[in-house]
Amino acid sequence: MRKQALTLLALALTAACGAAGGVRVEGPAPPSESRGPVYVVAYMGDALQRPSDFALTEFSSMNGVRWQSWGGEQAVGTGQVSGTWCLPGCEKGYPATITLTGLTRFERTGYYARFTVTSGHKIKDDLTDQKLEVPPR
Repeated sequence: MRKQALTLLALALTAACGAAGGVRVEGPAPPSESRGPVYVVAYMGDALQRPSDFALTEFSSMNGVRWQSWGGEQAVGTGQVSGTWCLPGCEKGYPATITLTGLTRFERTGYYARFTVTSGHKIKDDLTDQKLEVPPR
């Protein structure tokens, strides 16, 4: 009896899906890659989301960063850049803009792969178009 009921249910569902017009799907298709959180990996290996303070290199860091954009193909923030290269004149840092690029996705998580820092002050050359760590695939 149970087997007959399951068979009838399967037939009813099959007939309903094929009836006049079948299944109708509307709207855009979901993205081929699932979206999820996006991170930047700081110099010491910490994966951070929208960090206000983080190390860029062994000798440079960004502080007080306010992000104008995050999670897209690029992230842009403004804050203070500082490092041992500018001491003793920049204890609080220099006003700067950081741009993160090279968004790389692994499963449902994204990581920025490059950064560039620009400032009206002279900053260290290794803050332009530099690689960031991303987890191995």
